[in-house]
Amino acid sequence: MKRILKIIIPSMLMLLLIYLWKDGKDILNGIYIAFPLMYILIGLICSDFKIELLFSLILLSISFLIPINLMFNMGNCIDLVIIYNLLSFISYLIKKKIKN
Repeated sequence: MKRILKIIIPSMLMLLLIYLWKDGKDILNGIYIAFPLMYILIGLICSDFKIELLFSLILLSISFLIPINLMFNMGNCIDLVIIYNLLSFISYLIKKKIKN
């Protein structure tokens, strides 16, 4: 149950933040500050199991792409998701290196 919550909670938090910031320019703060931090934290939190990290990143990426494209008509944000996933993977590797 705890592992499932680690996977689901970040994407629900991201959806909540996107919904709360839908009216203002705060979404830019989210795109450039809050969301990359969430991806980095996911890399750190899910450093025990690769499968958790994979599922969490997939769910988090979907919960970022769909609302951003539908609510803000920002076009294609795939490049941001790739950068965010790289940040998450780098933080995962750093935590693994420190742990060993």
